[in-house]
Order: sequence, then structure tokens, then C-alpha cells
Amino acid sequence: MCQAVAPSDTPGMDSRAPLTVAELAAELGCSEADVRALIRDGELRTVACGIRPGRVPRHEVDAYLRRLRVRPDA
Repeated sequence: MCQAVAPSDTPGMDSRAPLTVAELAAELGCSEADVRALIRDGELRTVACGIRPGRVPRHEVDAYLRRLRVRPDA
């Protein structure tokens, strides 16, 4: 679904801060709809950030990418 790419070093961005759907889609090189599907399917979990919609913690992204690496291709 999503193709993992190396994260970029964006000045002023906290690399450990939870990511929005749009930020994660850009990082993974996929669409926002793909990221929402991963959340809906339980592949990624979100956390509440005040009144904002849920954001995906970096550790969730890291765990998802690790799971992708160990899965045999079907």
C-alpha cells in the first residue's frame, strides 16, 4: 500500500512529534486515503492532540515499518 522512504531532515521539525495524516502520507510516499485506511485497519494507531484530529506517533510509524520488513511477500 504505502512505500516507505527515508525521512527527510526538515529544519525546525521535531522528528519525534506525532504526525498528521498529510505529513505521514508525504513521508511514506502514498495518499492520505492510504494512511487513513492503515489507521482504520488497525495498522497504525493515533493519539489525541487537544482538539485536533488524531495524529500518528512516530513509534507507531516505526513499528509499522518494522512489520513491513519482516512480512514475506505474498
